[in-house]
Amino acid sequence: MRDLCKTLLAVPLLCLALSAEAKLEIPSLSDLPVLTDETVHRRACTRTANYFLRAHYKAVEVNDEFVDNVIDRYLYFIDFNRSLYTADEVKTIHANRDKIKRAIDYCDLSYPYELYNEGLKKRFEKYTFFVKAVEGNLDVTTHEKVEYDRRKAPYLQTKEELQKMWLAEIKNEYVNQILNDKSPKEAKKRLKRRYEAALSKIAQTKSEDVFSTFENAFATAIDPHTSYLSPEDSENFNDDINLSLEGIGAVLTSEDEFTVINSLLPGSPAELTKKLKPKDKIVGVTQEDGSYEDIIGWRLNDVVKKIKGPKGSKVTLDIERDGSGGASSRTFQVTIVRDKIRLQDREAKGEVKEVEGNKIGVITIKSFYTDLNQDIRREIDKLKKDNIKALVIDLRSNGGGLLPEATLSSGLFIEEGPIVQVRDAVGNVLSQKDTDSSVAYDGPLVVLINRLSASSSEIMAAALRDYGRALIIGDTSFGKGTVQQNRPLARVYDLDADKLGSIHYTIAKFYRITGGSTQLKGVRPDITFPALVDDSEIGERSEPYALEWDKINPTEYNGILNIDAYVPELTLRHEKRIKDNLAFNIIKEDMQRYLERKAQGSITVNLKERQALKKEDDARALKNVNARLKLMGKDPVKKVSDLPDDFEFPDTLLDEAVNIANDFADLIAKHKYEAEDTPLFTRYSLTNTVPKGEKNKEDVDPQTQLVSQ
Repeated sequence: MRDLCKTLLAVPLLCLALSAEAKLEIPSLSDLPVLTDETVHRRACTRTANYFLRAHYKAVEVNDEFVDNVIDRYLYFIDFNRSLYTADEVKTIHANRDKIKRAIDYCDLSYPYELYNEGLKKRFEKYTFFVKAVEGNLDVTTHEKVEYDRRKAPYLQTKEELQKMWLAEIKNEYVNQILNDKSPKEAKKRLKRRYEAALSKIAQTKSEDVFSTFENAFATAIDPHTSYLSPEDSENFNDDINLSLEGIGAVLTSEDEFTVINSLLPGSPAELTKKLKPKDKIVGVTQEDGSYEDIIGWRLNDVVKKIKGPKGSKVTLDIERDGSGGASSRTFQVTIVRDKIRLQDREAKGEVKEVEGNKIGVITIKSFYTDLNQDIRREIDKLKKDNIKALVIDLRSNGGGLLPEATLSSGLFIEEGPIVQVRDAVGNVLSQKDTDSSVAYDGPLVVLINRLSASSSEIMAAALRDYGRALIIGDTSFGKGTVQQNRPLARVYDLDADKLGSIHYTIAKFYRITGGSTQLKGVRPDITFPALVDDSEIGERSEPYALEWDKINPTEYNGILNIDAYVPELTLRHEKRIKDNLAFNIIKEDMQRYLERKAQGSITVNLKERQALKKEDDARALKNVNARLKLMGKDPVKKVSDLPDDFEFPDTLLDEAVNIANDFADLIAKHKYEAEDTPLFTRYSLTNTVPKGEKNKEDVDPQTQLVSQ
């Protein structure tokens, strides 16, 4: 979790009509607030600690190691890119761990506030430096370099080294502006206003911002899905749960001075643009009346208020997206019509694909919403009327939802039995079971997942695989195997209940019916597709202090097919088919290129060298686009930007999933009629619990726990 309030910013927003852009008030250092905790914060702090230390799934001991983790998270939120503090200053902060421990144990928040106030001054100094540098001569014929990611880099030793890094950062931002077709004069003007806006926002920091930052440092040092929500954030979170307001449907996070898209809600206006994706940075917002604001350096809640708005109104976002390994950042605009956001509006949808004269059904599931299982059954009934030969369930980028729906939806494909096990903090294990013996579809089944398939998606994919009911293909899933609970901090007797926020904390873990958790490892596919995202950046494995993978005893269940017996032949057919597949090769080459650039660790600020890199990247992108257009029988374009806004290339990964489903159906039919008594069709049941001290096959692969009778 990279932001204090990631869970709440999927909310659709209420937005005030904007007046003409006001002139910025540029504060001086003496204008910065000296923030102190409020009385209500001490009460909120005590209640938060009580839940985090006594009710959380993970047993927490507030020792030196844990306090150091809290300090690291606090510095992460204050100094995301490690560009404010020197190494010695950080050592001094860690040497004061007893003061942080006192803040956790006794809610004496004086030292966290002292650190935050000092951080405001440091950030003010940095942006003042930026403004002065932009006003001067920016020499981009030099060969300084900026690091792509300094989150784990060593802290620099001196203030002079920090200022040298700041200058390289400014030059990099200036170069990015030039590469995105801004004149030198316009680039400097935009950057100056950006940094002046950041200075103005620093002076508007509130006491609640400090409290929220510290409490979330405490929370995320426990696990990435635990958080404190301020009163305003709590209200937004409730709006999100109710799905009753209006907006664009993007989950936002803060990374240093940037507002970053974390994910897109299924069926939301933001998702339906087909132009936005996780990791995109929002750098500017234009309202329907034409008023524009550069929002770099803004508080996240203030950004959200600019993006939200009533149904039917428009908002235009300036998006910055890193190129291959960050070699060049591309800036573009996306106009979104705000609308009601209801997950139900994106119901499961079925369609028929044809391959080799056979009909293959596809059901796309974007989230696990109320009554999803009924919608899936409805779509299955339609597809069965078309005499489909096999069925593909597309769970790509499905972030999860309601656990009961994961159970009921999985149950549509088996007679009855356990779907997932849930263990609470005291060790109680409860199986979520399908009790309906009816089967909506009993034919060949393939489940398509990717890195953004999480939570309930992983439960469904894992259950269908463990039963031997479905072949899993795609990329290893997200790996979120934990359950959270939201709880308000206010009590019925609090007269100031509206000033108390809420907490979101982990209370349980999911386990497969084979005993292994989906936590951290996710669900591994039987046939792997090229990755579209870097697994070191997206997924539970990338989150600091994520709970570990473990296992519990398996539960009793009866399997259906020995899926492993089919995988080698299906893999051979798949690899032969995609060997010369242009789209597959482009995906693999793009990821390889990205990883190679990323491995270099930094990028030059030399304008000519960056222009050469951009020219190379643009030429490569254009070549790939025109090659794919040629396969579609379409005319080439002169620039990638010449493609129509609503243009989409064929879904190569889904098309290959359909091919694999067709192969799977062929193999099943072949073995069914040639040798019904082969191991391919022996029914399976779980062996007894592995004796204490012995290793289970699941230690090697949690997907191969079925043992033949």
